[in-house]
Amino acid sequence: MPTPEQEQLDANIDLLLAIQFDGMDPVARQNLTESMEDIREEYRQAAEKGKTSKYYKDLGESIAKSLPNIVKGAMAASEAFKKGDYISGSAAIMDVCASIIPVFASLLSATGPEGALVGALFSVIGQILSFFAPKQPSLEEKIQKMLDHLQSEQQIINITAVGHGINAYTSSLRTKCMGIHKMENAVVLAGTVSLTPESKTVTGTGTSFTQSAELEQWLVFDSDTSRKPYKIAAIANDTSLTLATPYSGAPSPSTTVKLFCRKTIRRGIAEILAMPLETETQADSFIEEMKELKWGLVQDQAKLLAPEFANWEVAGYLERPENQKKEGWPEVLGIWCRTYTDLLTANMMLNCLADPKTLDSLIHDTQESNDKNPLPANAKKDCHTVLRNLKALAGMLRHSWESDKKEMLKIVQAVRPTARERGLYVSTGHWSGGRVLYVAAGRKGPLDWQYKKNTGWMQTFSINVPKDQVGSDTPKYELLTCQENPNAIERFTLDSVTANLYDRSLLLTRMEKYPNQDGSVTQTFNGCVDVSSLPDANDQRATRIYTAHASGYWYVNIHVADAHNKVTRSNWEPHTSSGLAHIRAVDRPSATLADDPDGAAIPQGQYEIIYGGYSGNGRIWVELQNSWAEVPSPWEEGYNGIEVDPYYLWVFGSKGFACATHTSVVQCKNGKLPSPRWITYKFKWADFSQSSNPPNLTQPADQENWVNSLNILSLCPCADGTLSVSLQNNSFWTANYEIRLKDKRIDTNAWVLRGGEGDQIQKMPIPCWSLLESLKANLLSD
Repeated sequence: MPTPEQEQLDANIDLLLAIQFDGMDPVARQNLTESMEDIREEYRQAAEKGKTSKYYKDLGESIAKSLPNIVKGAMAASEAFKKGDYISGSAAIMDVCASIIPVFASLLSATGPEGALVGALFSVIGQILSFFAPKQPSLEEKIQKMLDHLQSEQQIINITAVGHGINAYTSSLRTKCMGIHKMENAVVLAGTVSLTPESKTVTGTGTSFTQSAELEQWLVFDSDTSRKPYKIAAIANDTSLTLATPYSGAPSPSTTVKLFCRKTIRRGIAEILAMPLETETQADSFIEEMKELKWGLVQDQAKLLAPEFANWEVAGYLERPENQKKEGWPEVLGIWCRTYTDLLTANMMLNCLADPKTLDSLIHDTQESNDKNPLPANAKKDCHTVLRNLKALAGMLRHSWESDKKEMLKIVQAVRPTARERGLYVSTGHWSGGRVLYVAAGRKGPLDWQYKKNTGWMQTFSINVPKDQVGSDTPKYELLTCQENPNAIERFTLDSVTANLYDRSLLLTRMEKYPNQDGSVTQTFNGCVDVSSLPDANDQRATRIYTAHASGYWYVNIHVADAHNKVTRSNWEPHTSSGLAHIRAVDRPSATLADDPDGAAIPQGQYEIIYGGYSGNGRIWVELQNSWAEVPSPWEEGYNGIEVDPYYLWVFGSKGFACATHTSVVQCKNGKLPSPRWITYKFKWADFSQSSNPPNLTQPADQENWVNSLNILSLCPCADGTLSVSLQNNSFWTANYEIRLKDKRIDTNAWVLRGGEGDQIQKMPIPCWSLLESLKANLLSD
């Protein structure tokens, strides 16, 4: 009977196996799958030995704790790179690296043969890193786009040197890790074969396996629609051979087969370590490969010294307060994070693929005292030496970054507050009796709000990041406004660097009809009270527009606007209870939070969750995969509005604010919970008294009355860990926050008055924020 820990580990491995590594070499995919399956056996061994050994107990626990974060990082990287989001993809890769560090620590805490168990987990991480690492635009491309914003010629020289040097280093290291291979054109073999699922045996009819096939070559069977390659492990005769792994396709009494020859141009580390060591000639070849590998690694490290020095000069630029005010500072920070992320990823890849299990096993096999090894004494000694040298070099490379990591962490911690401030704020403000749009570039202290004159009278707005801007260091956001009079939806482009608003286009307008996508009867656009938007999943340049309507009855609509402002309507109009006033939509998160008790509630697949908020009603409307229901908010008497982020639904009003995971909301919608697991927050006087600009109230009774009178009109949770609110007196405030899901608590620091006034506020983070945070997490990993 498997333990709960083993069941959890199996579930995580199944999730890893479900990731679609699109574009991966089929042989590499097969090797990755086999390594994933081997993790189960390694964990089982660690768990069994852990009953009598503290070392193995700690090792097994570190594997079990690391795997969920590895899965989450791999899934996030896969989805991010598919969307072209290189910043989030790099951040996810960094999360994967950080997740494996505790396993390294556990493995290397022991001396002698006890430290030689884990291998498959390192192999999986190394292969994942090598697959994702080259998917980003080169640093040179990023740097070239950034140069126009820099004002220092020397800074341009420094960061260009960093980019070229690190690109050369990481490219060389990836080649040494994975090798270079070429798959020759497929050859159709004579005859047919019969196959049985879960069997390794292939039986031929009219075949000539001994003449047409060789060991280590790969077969693809026409009966297997997955086109999965199978390695040949043994050839018995012309009509019988054995596969290295069981056949997993459909049963077939007679199918044709194709043979692939995978030519190795240069061996990777794992292939070198797998070379046979039974004869002196084999030993000579092995030693030659190992020495070439060692010299290459040493030379790569020497070449890295110049860009490393330039990297510290860029860090110095980022730390100086006068530079932190410059327009190009966020871009320099983003490139700097990328360069160091690439360095850490490449070195982690090396350490994973030259895994301690394989190295320790080979070192043990080539020891002088090992009489079972058939090699001559001198050859065995030479092999033993080069193996020890590689293990020492891998350890040196791993440990050589420790002092750098400490210094890097100081710099990251120093620039993080500035990075958090350097977002983009957007709000509605009041002018001449109506609502208009204001934008402010993030800075410390009161914001310099700029009135945007090219919008009409507004009700609400929504901002999204178009797919072709995802991963950019200087993205152009899309802003949609819900106009009040005439009732309409307009589209704008918002520059994240200059805060300019332009490209005004009318998308939807009152009493107009827009064609349904299925060709059915159209409906009139009317009575729109709120808008939300997301990039369309099927068209990179299109936008999905979600609208809430109050026009005699209350309902939700979805339209799609393409890049040329052509609009079509989904033939879908779910009705809600009376008083619908707010709408928000969010894409399914790529992975749930690690400590989320309702994580299994979110089904896999590509879809959105739509929320509707009410005026004068304490319920919230929830739609998921064409099924909808209402769930209770924290306050039966009602609230002022709702908001979403990738993991949480938020609600706010006169009683403060609260959040609940999307998973718990879905559980409630499906009748599994009586209410979402709300985590509530109520303002306290200390939230404001510790601020740099506290309200001028000295009497405790006045302070209490003032806090109790606060009413939140708008709330925005930002990915950079800040909350922005608009209070009843139309003042804007911000604070840093942290959700402690396990403790059911929201913590904030002192709230800061940010100037300006209005009803709605939204903040977009500095583009490289996710990468900066993942870099920090990696640097903090032990």
